[in-house]
Amino acid sequence: MMAKKMKIDPDKFARAVVSGSAITESDDVKASKRALKRYLSAYLLIEDFNKLEKETVSGLNDQSFSEMMGSIAKALQSKY
Repeated sequence: MMAKKMKIDPDKFARAVVSGSAITESDDVKASKRALKRYLSAYLLIEDFNKLEKETVSGLNDQSFSEMMGSIAKALQSKY
C-alpha cells in the first residue's frame, strides 16, 4: 500500500511544458496560440492524472506502484 498519495500541481507542470517547448512560429499570434494549446493540454492531462491517481489509490490498497501506474496510463490513453 502506498502511504502517500501523489499530486502534481497542474499549473507548475503546464508552465514547465510550455517553457521547455521550442516555439518556432514567426507570427506572434500563432506562437501564442500554440503555447496556450500546449499549456491547456498539459494542465488538463495532469488534472485527469490527479483524479485517476486519487481514485486508484483510495480504491486499491494492495496494488503495487507499477500496477497502479499501468492502470492510470491505460485510463489516460483511452481518454486521449
